Amino acid sequence: MALMYKATKSFSGIISMKKGDEREIKDVEVAKDLIRAGYVIELADESKPKTTSKKASKKADKDGESDG
Repeated sequence: MALMYKATKSFSGIISMKKGDEREIKDVEVAKDLIRAGYVIELADESKPKTTSKKASKKADKDGESDG
């Protein structure tokens, strides 16, 4: 499965993206080269469960936005 990446600046080559674009890059070596060059960053995996810090949970409770 390919990971999602976000362009930090516009570039053109085997893969072309403009700053802010998000896309899958299936070729791992190309992705590594782009990260090393500073052209893209890897986006967080959306399938992983998100954790909430205790501070954020307390703030949500205080603001009346708790789930329960």
